[in-house]
Amino acid sequence: MRGWRTLIVNALIALLPIVAEVLRLLEGFDWTWYLEPRDALWAMLIVGLLNIFLRRITTTRIGGGE
Repeated sequence: MRGWRTLIVNALIALLPIVAEVLRLLEGFDWTWYLEPRDALWAMLIVGLLNIFLRRITTTRIGGGE
């Protein structure tokens, strides 16, 4: 991590205004038109498990070809 910490911290700080603006826009969006709260929980569980599965079977670095 040496040499990357400063870059990561500064990138996160730079993204804060963007994240704040996106959250403000999403606040006015009515998600229940598309997804019931119970269904949202199932979707989050499935996406999380899929990400864990994909991480377990991945053997190359990001963009690392074969």
